[in-house]
Amino acid sequence: MRFRYLVLTAAAIAMLAGCQKKSEPELLIAPGLTVAVAPYTQPTQTADLLSGFIPEGQRKISAEALASLDEAFRGKLDHKGRRYVMLRLSDIQGDMARDSRGRRSALVTWAERARRAGADMIVVPQAIEIRELVGSKAGAVTSASVNEDFYLIDAREPAALLRRSHFAEEQKALSEDLTKIGKFFKRGGGWLTAGELAAEGMDKAVEAFGL
Repeated sequence: MRFRYLVLTAAAIAMLAGCQKKSEPELLIAPGLTVAVAPYTQPTQTADLLSGFIPEGQRKISAEALASLDEAFRGKLDHKGRRYVMLRLSDIQGDMARDSRGRRSALVTWAERARRAGADMIVVPQAIEIRELVGSKAGAVTSASVNEDFYLIDAREPAALLRRSHFAEEQKALSEDLTKIGKFFKRGGGWLTAGELAAEGMDKAVEAFGL
């Protein structure tokens, strides 16, 4: 009975919070600018990073999994009414560019790739680690977890990192963490696949960047 009371109370709080008026998002992309979208990649060394760090014992993400994330992310952008230049893996091959001090720079590299494609800005999605769900929606042996980053870069000189959207989530049972009651109901009360979990990070980035 006490558990049921906690669930109902938390659900009511979550509903009230959702009814609050959201503030207008900050305009990061001026009208008329061309935005490139890089394919998902997995940074495996510090030089590949724009922020954050490589976790110890990082697990390799398959090319198929990255391609699936790409398809999902680009599908979300197709419905936003903005024109994007979608880069392919072949468009981002080659050595890293160097900054004014001669150091390899991920920021300069992505900015150059965007300009080469005729874009003013670029969105860079990076999957740091992904663990797939073992089990089903009804029950999990091992829950899914996702660690991903999205970056919005102004590719015009001088290149600048405008915003990072970080999403790191490991789904847990409601009995383990009642503070996530809102997410529990929003997710339909079941266990998500890694792809479904990653999609939440994509939605967060789309909103944060104003895509």
